[in-house]
Formats: sequence, C-alpha cells, structure tokens
Amino acid sequence: MFKSPRFLALLGFAALGAVACGGTAASSGGGTTAACTGTVSVATELPVSGSDASDGVPTQNGAKLAVNQANETHVLGGSCTLTLVNKDDTNPQSGTHDPNQGAQNMTALASDPAVVGVVGAFNSSVCEVEEPIANRANLVMISPSCTNPGLTIPGANPTIDTYSLRPTGKITFFRVCATDFVQGDGLAEVAFNTLNATKAFVFDDEETYGQGLAQQFSQDFQALGGTVVGHASNPGTTTDFTAELQTAKADGADLIFFGGTSSDGGGYIREQMFDPSVGLGSLPFIGGDAIQDPQFFTEAGSDGDGSYATVPAPNTADLSSAASFVAAYKEAYGSDPGAYSANAYDAMNIIITAIKEAIQANGGRLPASAQAFRETVRSDVASISYSGAIGTTTFDSNGDTNNKLLTLWEGEGGQWAYISTLHVTG
Repeated sequence: MFKSPRFLALLGFAALGAVACGGTAASSGGGTTAACTGTVSVATELPVSGSDASDGVPTQNGAKLAVNQANETHVLGGSCTLTLVNKDDTNPQSGTHDPNQGAQNMTALASDPAVVGVVGAFNSSVCEVEEPIANRANLVMISPSCTNPGLTIPGANPTIDTYSLRPTGKITFFRVCATDFVQGDGLAEVAFNTLNATKAFVFDDEETYGQGLAQQFSQDFQALGGTVVGHASNPGTTTDFTAELQTAKADGADLIFFGGTSSDGGGYIREQMFDPSVGLGSLPFIGGDAIQDPQFFTEAGSDGDGSYATVPAPNTADLSSAASFVAAYKEAYGSDPGAYSANAYDAMNIIITAIKEAIQANGGRLPASAQAFRETVRSDVASISYSGAIGTTTFDSNGDTNNKLLTLWEGEGGQWAYISTLHVTG
C-alpha cells in the first residue's frame, strides 16, 4: 500500500474535515412556491455508453438522484416538477466521447427553451466545444469533471482562447472540480517527493484534457528539480506504445506519466511497461483522474497494480457530509457511487436550487420568458453558496469552484484503492 507521510505538507494541503451535512443553499428570498404549476427541464450531457460508460453512467446517476429526490419532496413547490433530459456524447463508431457529438447534443439542449441548466460535460475536449454553444443561449453548464484551466481562466492554456468560449461576455460555464493547476501540481509532488522519481517520460492522448494535464505536470515536475526525458503524443486510437516505452527506457526514465483517459490507452501503456521487450514494469506509472476507473484495469489487468492517480473530487466514503448521499445512491442503484457521482449530484442540486430561487423571485410562478428564466438561474448559480455532499460550493469570478479537492488513489488487487482526500489551502 502507498504510504506518504509527507504528502500533505509537500502540497500545502490540509486534510479535509467534516463540513455541514445536507444539501442547503443560501436563498435569495422571495415568495412562496406553493402555487407553482408546470414543468422545468434540466439535462445531463455525459458519455454513458462505450468505453467511457464506467465513468459516465455513475456520474449521470448522481444527477438523476438529485432530480428524483427533488420531485419526490416537491422542492419546487405546488405541482411544479422537473423533467430530466439525458444526452450521450459517445460516438457509436469509436465507442468513446466525441466533441462533435457533444456539440450536436448541446445545440439541441440550447435550442429547447424548456431546458434551463445542464450537468456536463465530462471531458474537457467536449466541454470546450459545448461551452460557446451554451453561452450564446445563456444556458448554465456545470461540469463535474472538466479540469482544463483554459476553459475558464484566460491565458491558462495557449491552445484555448478562453474569451472565445464566452461570446456573450457572461459566465455560463461553471465546474465543481478543481482545475489541472491543482492536479498537475499534486501529481508532480507525488512523483518527485514521494515516489522519488527524477526522470519522467510523459505521454498524452492529443486531447484538450490530456495535453493540458501533461503540460502542467511537466512544468511542475521540472520546477521541483525533475527532468522530463521525453514526451510522446499519441491519438486515442493507439493501442501499441512499445516503441515509445523503449525510448523511455533508453532515456533513463524512472517514472511514466500519462495525460489522458483510460479509453485512450492509459491501461495499455501500463500493461506494455511489463513487456519483456520494454522492461519497465518496476517503474511507477501515474496519471490524472481520467484513468481512475474500471476501464483502466480492463486493459492493464493485474499490471495496473502499483499505478497512481489523482482525482479532483472527494472519496465520498471519507466525508460525513456525503453520508446521506451515499446511502441514497446505494439504495437507488445497488452500487457504490463513482468518482464523480457526488460532484454531479451537487451540480444538479445547485441548478435546482437556482431554479427554485427564480420561481420565488417571480412570485411563485414559472417565468414566462425562457431567456429571463435562464438569466435568473445563471445569476443565482454564480452567487450561490451551496452546502452539499462534497462540502460547501461557491464559485469565483471565472466560474471555478472555491472548494478545491484532490484525492489520491493506488492500483491494488485490480482496482483503485483510496489513500486520502486533501483540501487545497493555497
């Protein structure tokens, strides 16, 4: 089992303590909703089929649970109910998440005046193409898992023009996960100070998320005194990485880093490190949240043991604030929550809370103007303080959460074993 007594101090983190239980939010006031009638549509936009389903389905389930609970308890008041629209951004041919499919999905949601909020997308490359579509329609998106800093922070990613993602100038994209600035730093600290690696070979999958995380890890690893001895970018369809791994060995690498998703080859790289022609099986393998899923072990098999991953979301089993959510999730779906189930649950509850506030502000009735409704929801989300399963969520001026969480996981016995939940203090 991975041991890291210095990890908290090195990252400048403090262990995440208990926070207020439940799912309450600061209310903007207004009147009663007892006379409310009608339906309001909310949506999810996630990869829920193919090789990404092991991530997408549990995430969607978290959002669905929030909607079902809200309808069961009549959160909107009167006879008002929520209708959930679920979209899948998986390409049926490739079986993986697809920005083009995501763009089609978001266009459909944005053009439906009944939809006032979306939980999604899951992958940064999909978030990037969907963000301006939603922004033009003044439609709130809250991502549970898109981590590339360039989606929200101008100048953070040289390949992303953040301002072009906000053609209206308004902030309509929010996220309840920390960015890769946090994750890249954490991964570099683990690699250099805990795994004692000094020479890293870096892979990425040529996608927005993978390239951004690989860049951030490389920058932070070198700032600590490490050396990046080589970097390979491979498309997500790649299944043979032996040539690159042989180069890594020749270059003296003592750690392999992967920026990308399990569906884009993370498990294959780890498995091929043990190939006799490569001979790197004794080296640590480390990556970000997109390899922390069952799909990784489908491809890596038992060779996945000894791998490491960080996730910008808490382990709900470690949070007292998530106890009721975990129990409800297990009852509803017969399994433990996924890595981003609680993030999606809180994201959807934030949207629902904003919807309720909009109804209250309109005298207890659904707003007649779809655009006015969306604007009120957007404004309420931007200013919300919501205490839920993952803690208290507020958003900064860019739409990023101020509740910055990072968890560390290790491959053990063919699955991911939780190490600790950390809370960024800086």
